[in-house]
Amino acid sequence: MLSAIYHVFGITFFFAVYLPGVQPDARLEAELAAARAPVMGDNGYQALPKDWPQERWPQDVVPLCPRETDDCLAWAREHLDAYRAVAVSLQKRDEPLETLLAYAYFRPPTVEDYATEKSPSFRLLVEAVSLNAYRFAAGETEAAQHGACRGALLGLRLVRSQGIFLGSIGGAGLVERNIALLAQMRAELPPETPWPALCDELQPLPQEALALCPLMYSDWLEFRHIMRHDDAAIIADRQRDIAEKALYFILMRQAEAQYLYENTKYCAPAMLAAVRRDEVLQPTLDKWPRYCSPLNPLCRMGRPDSRFYQARLLNINRYLRAFAALRNPAAPLPQGYRREDGKLYFLRHPRFNHEKETWQVVALPLPGSRINKFSR
Repeated sequence: MLSAIYHVFGITFFFAVYLPGVQPDARLEAELAAARAPVMGDNGYQALPKDWPQERWPQDVVPLCPRETDDCLAWAREHLDAYRAVAVSLQKRDEPLETLLAYAYFRPPTVEDYATEKSPSFRLLVEAVSLNAYRFAAGETEAAQHGACRGALLGLRLVRSQGIFLGSIGGAGLVERNIALLAQMRAELPPETPWPALCDELQPLPQEALALCPLMYSDWLEFRHIMRHDDAAIIADRQRDIAEKALYFILMRQAEAQYLYENTKYCAPAMLAAVRRDEVLQPTLDKWPRYCSPLNPLCRMGRPDSRFYQARLLNINRYLRAFAALRNPAAPLPQGYRREDGKLYFLRHPRFNHEKETWQVVALPLPGSRINKFSR
């Protein structure tokens, strides 16, 4: 009698854990893959650096400009003597970045290339922001402006590529930081000074190109590769019995299926309509996760919230519109932008979940507004 009770309990437990199933929906994966825009031209994904530079940036000697710093040129001037001592070696880091301009987009060519261990390093692109600030402060104004335009343009191409998730989000940061740096540079130059030719390509994107939806396919593939790595470790673990392994695979496949489903919510018509309006929405939460068993807490906790990534993408056009206003002072300003006290003011979406403001004010100096402060 007792064995029969255990048997019934075991069957009940199995179905309580197993339901509603374990396999991710192939139809949803296909929909995510199809959401990406077609790309044309040469793919430079394999040309992106896969490792950090052999010679690391000498942070202890020449500090990098922190992301939260409002004025990287002021930061560079504080450490200019240290930079001059190593300037020649640091400027060699420009060469691999210049070659990337030959490529139209950067997208992993195969599904396997989305594995996190194969992801490229964007460190050179990030460090180039500081390098160009130092170069401008040292008097290399033309090279520094070219480098900043190149950094913003490569960031924009990373975004348009809709390749790996962090590549596009990092690209958004490159657009933002390099445009801010260019504004600081141009504030110290006469307004009639010609702009680098590369800057001509820095134009606002169609609003729908900034939707997070196409990137959720990359996010899903990267998550799945991590899960497969964990699967292999569980299979090879001799300390776990068959029942433990079976339970693991049931629970993790449900979490995987739910993760995929949550990612598709960023492609819902309401979400895409919000992007066209330059708004950030939170996807609708289900009362109960569709692919999670009642006995699978990991599945219920594993729902991604990517709202602030969407905000960073939307900020791209806000910075690009500001950049266009800096280059064309006679053109009418877009709605929400204003010139006052030698600065161009506009609003951006908060970029991190710890930032509680509804909007953040950005102030970029106008061309020529700092000539008296920093004469050349």
